[in-house]
Amino acid sequence: MSSSQSIYNLNLSNISLRIILLLLLSLNCTELRSQTVPSNRDFLLASTVLGIAAGVELFAKDHYLPTEPRFSTPNQIDVSMRNTLYLGASKQELAKTWSDRLVYGVSLSSLVWGPLLSEDHKQAVLINMEVFAVNSLITNLVKIGVARERPYHYYGSRPSLGPTDNASFFSGHSSVAFSQAVTNAMLLSEYYPERKGLIWSSLLGTAGVTAYLRVAGDMHYFSDVVIGAGAGSLIAWAITRFELKRFNNPDSDQYFNFSVGLPKKNAESGMNYQFVFKIPLG
Repeated sequence: MSSSQSIYNLNLSNISLRIILLLLLSLNCTELRSQTVPSNRDFLLASTVLGIAAGVELFAKDHYLPTEPRFSTPNQIDVSMRNTLYLGASKQELAKTWSDRLVYGVSLSSLVWGPLLSEDHKQAVLINMEVFAVNSLITNLVKIGVARERPYHYYGSRPSLGPTDNASFFSGHSSVAFSQAVTNAMLLSEYYPERKGLIWSSLLGTAGVTAYLRVAGDMHYFSDVVIGAGAGSLIAWAITRFELKRFNNPDSDQYFNFSVGLPKKNAESGMNYQFVFKIPLG
């Protein structure tokens, strides 16, 4: 791959990340109104980001992934963990198959069963949409920007699978599994506090098995799944916590306010600008 193509792909990722930030910042471009239920505007924004995420996953990712990896040689920790966790050529396909079954059968299906089990179905649908869309978009843009070679391709343990050969970092299965697990654990724990331990242990346990199988099947390095799990969990926690507070405590004023003002040019000028950033604390 030429250096100009590499720079082009990196610039694409940077531009795309800026678009995401603009979309997310648009949530606070006006004063947040007191809400107890999601509005049509909430669903419109979530649907827009979800549509962009689907477009990147289905059409853009394979097109913009480079034919040559930007990062290839694994670090010593990843080499050691692969030697420990990799199941070998005879069982790697089984591990990959079961990781797919878990991410589709449990994680992605939680977009349906999570809201169905929640008392506030509408709120749970919105939060699941937001978490899945943002996590998917960030994961794929990082994959395109980093373009790390997968272990099976580096070690030659299975034939090339095409552009995805260079989409190792970070693990999409892990980020989806943990983002959906954390989101629905937080939501269901709100409605079924007496079963909080069971909810968290079962959902995180399933996500952990999914991540393990990605390493066991030689689809990812250990660092890929750890960072993927961490990123997915953080995205889910931040969005779910913010939305639960916004809907359940709409009049709360527990915010850290950071203001930046632009002074008037002169005494006669009527123009004065102030930007306020509000960070929820409670």
